[in-house]
Amino acid sequence: MKLAGRDVKSAARSGLGLHGYAVSNYFNICRAALIEKGVPFDLTLVRAREDAEFLRISPMGKIPILETPRGWIAETIAILEYIEDTLPQPALHPSDPFERARGRQIINVVQMYVEAHVRSLFPGVFLGLANGEIAIAAVRKTLDRATLALNLLMKPMPFLLGHEVGLADLFAFYCLDIADRVTRFVYSRSILAEIGTLTEWSKAMAERPSTRAVFGDFYPAFVSYLEDHKAQYDCRRDIADVLVPPSTVYR
Repeated sequence: MKLAGRDVKSAARSGLGLHGYAVSNYFNICRAALIEKGVPFDLTLVRAREDAEFLRISPMGKIPILETPRGWIAETIAILEYIEDTLPQPALHPSDPFERARGRQIINVVQMYVEAHVRSLFPGVFLGLANGEIAIAAVRKTLDRATLALNLLMKPMPFLLGHEVGLADLFAFYCLDIADRVTRFVYSRSILAEIGTLTEWSKAMAERPSTRAVFGDFYPAFVSYLEDHKAQYDCRRDIADVLVPPSTVYR
């Protein structure tokens, strides 16, 4: 089955196809993981939806979705685990069980206590709507706890679990990127800055070829998305030349 979308990268006979939307941090995590693996893959742009055809391959109607030789896989964690299990080199999980668990712990804290909570504020930041004061206060309280936890958990060396980039790095980088945009807009606070160990890590992640490829598509799509929703937030103010040249965004 092929979904409606625009093919932006073709890799014939790879057996893998990633479907999703460049604005989605979860789609971008999976795309970065495939790039880090060095495997060719098809990339098809498609939005989440809930019609019967789409639900057959993504039961919750969400993106990203990975097309494999054996069928479709939805949900980001499942996709990342499949990529790691079927493409073991270069490894994006440590071989040591304890270190693997530490990586999953970081992923879980970032997903459950940071990204999931700031997502409830997306309407007032990215969708041209308004956030209620109760919601803003509740998210602030959770972020305070999560920031303290991540200060304890995230000790890059230079990456989160040692000298090589891994799934924990990719997951944290793209989730904290979108979370930081929200916290700076809503609270005038940078969650990345408050996790005081991440300055050099953030720079190292931003300079990776996978990040440049992902952000090269993310920024133009995000600018268009924000304009379509008449959002107050303007991502062009956050663009650093080291990540994406301005010409990429304004093309």
